[in-house]
Amino acid sequence: MFHKPLITAAVCAAALALSGCASDGNLYRSDVYTAGQVNQAQEVKTVEIISITPAQVAVSNTENRDRAQITGAILGAIAGAAIGSHNNHSTSSRVMGGLAGGALGGMAGDAVGGSSRTTYVDGVQLVYRTSGGKVYQSAQVGRLCEYKMGTAIMVSARSGETRIQPNNPYGCAKR
Repeated sequence: MFHKPLITAAVCAAALALSGCASDGNLYRSDVYTAGQVNQAQEVKTVEIISITPAQVAVSNTENRDRAQITGAILGAIAGAAIGSHNNHSTSSRVMGGLAGGALGGMAGDAVGGSSRTTYVDGVQLVYRTSGGKVYQSAQVGRLCEYKMGTAIMVSARSGETRIQPNNPYGCAKR
């Protein structure tokens, strides 16, 4: 015996579990590498960090939002078809239930995925000096406590890229 509130709650819970919420920006951290960057030679320089200030980094949330919407629609369609066939075993009842459930599930998934296409994550703005004496600025995803003034390593896989590695490994309290 199906209970509509129970099925609705199950669909919403499944959409939440499967949907991936807002992007946390970890992919953009300077100390995170894709599989294609592993075991590759990358130019390394030492730099002198002379200023550290907080920053916000805008990260696209579109992919996670779309995934949540699709997951909700699929789960809603399944639940709708099950509800539609509960007391009436006709194909048209299952189809109508599936369509209605898919529409409602898509809207629920859209709500779960977040209304914004952009998520703002914590970052730092680092001002650093190269060994040649030039001063540059670079924004990185990360927390202030991960960096300290002084020597740091900058990895560059391609021209113009600045991946200044966190140089304060014991500066952040455990979350």
